[in-house]
Amino acid sequence: MTIRLGLSGGALYPTIPTEEVPDVAARLGVDDVELMLQTPGEYDPAFVRLVAANSRVAGVRVHAVHTYQSLHPLVTPYKRRTEEARALFDRAIAAAAALGARALVWHGLTREEARAADAWERFLAITAELAGACGAAGVTLAIENVSWCVVSTVRDVMALAVRLPEIGPPEEVGFVFDPFQAAEAGANPFMILAAMEGRIVDVHISDHKEGDPATRHLPPGDGDLPWPALIRAIANSGYDGPLIAEGAMDADPAVPMARIRRRFDPLLAALAPESDPCAGALPPGVLEGIRLFNERQFHEAHEEIEHEWHAERSPIRRLYEGILQIGVGFHHARAGNHRGAVLLLTDGIAKTSDFLPTCRGVDTARLVAESQVCLDRI
Repeated sequence: MTIRLGLSGGALYPTIPTEEVPDVAARLGVDDVELMLQTPGEYDPAFVRLVAANSRVAGVRVHAVHTYQSLHPLVTPYKRRTEEARALFDRAIAAAAALGARALVWHGLTREEARAADAWERFLAITAELAGACGAAGVTLAIENVSWCVVSTVRDVMALAVRLPEIGPPEEVGFVFDPFQAAEAGANPFMILAAMEGRIVDVHISDHKEGDPATRHLPPGDGDLPWPALIRAIANSGYDGPLIAEGAMDADPAVPMARIRRRFDPLLAALAPESDPCAGALPPGVLEGIRLFNERQFHEAHEEIEHEWHAERSPIRRLYEGILQIGVGFHHARAGNHRGAVLLLTDGIAKTSDFLPTCRGVDTARLVAESQVCLDRI
């Protein structure tokens, strides 16, 4: 398992400016950050280059970029306001790509924006447009379940999940799971998580206190959410990225971060598999996918392996995803999508490298070595 703690720049707001978040995260021993773009100026390419340089120096990964909701009124009666909001969103997509982020977080429409009778279909149309733009940049549009927006309840998430296949593939559009937001909306977080399964690209963690609506976004572990069960459920959903801590930090963020680690490190350590994941045989769908991969039918291979990836719950699903991503990387390379090829090959090689030198009959060492040669040339 590679689930680990990450940190949101929003947790450090307003004390720490966005450009300093990577350095603060590194000093706290955190390797993954989510950067919230707090002002229009933070969408500027020069500012993004500064943040990218600071991230490299600090040695942290930018897992996701978070848009600032009020800067993107994408449904307004005034055409110029809508157009400028969309243009700024395009800058956010470019920023996420430049920072090497996996996901661009968006809340979707607010409930205030979605009062019209056709609001849901308009939301889906906007989502498809944004997802296509994100996919072209090698980034996944990640829609969060937010209590005051249109995707907040279990019914909302299920309604969107049903339509996602027609909106775009998993590389283009998915979900951000936020158990605090689920609790605030009066929704069962486990049911929200189940509705999102197979499309989760980011997870936010902060805490909620039942019966105390004035207390919001506590550091995870300071409230009532059932974290041991939630962590196991998140792991069983197939998500394998960072848990982005969003709870508001103190003036000295080292104090709450130490508290979070005391609570979460044992939970994350307990996720380690007890048996050898490479014992056993590959299922027929993965074998067929590998056959297609070796025939350079990378799109068809993706379709075959993806079914097995969704069905699997044990750690071996990470190997399936690694093979799948390497194939999609080659598909992007053939199509001339340089950014997509680099991102997918990099992720796929990293996942497959967890199963060296062989696993379930797959020569993973050779796959990793030869794929790395291709990635270096690309």
